Amino acid sequence: MKNNALSLDALVCLAKDQVSCDLSGEAVVLDLKAGMYYGLNTVGAFVWNLISDKPIFVRDIQKAVLKEYDVDTESCEKDILQVLNQLADARLIEIKI
Repeated sequence: MKNNALSLDALVCLAKDQVSCDLSGEAVVLDLKAGMYYGLNTVGAFVWNLISDKPIFVRDIQKAVLKEYDVDTESCEKDILQVLNQLADARLIEIKI
């Protein structure tokens, strides 16, 4: 997935071939196909948990992060898109446009 395909209007969901677990507020995700582990910090785990409930629009992730953390809107959008692009590049999430 190309990075420019992701926007606030995109719908994201977890990929099928992964499992994850919580580790004291952070998350570890295993890509079952590649056999690779990925670690997510507290904010990344917060985003991951939002996605794991059900498919969610990126704009709704941003709203939840803005409500939970002290961050400005522009930085929040940039950081969320960066994290989601990394997850998409690792094939841990799918982006529905």
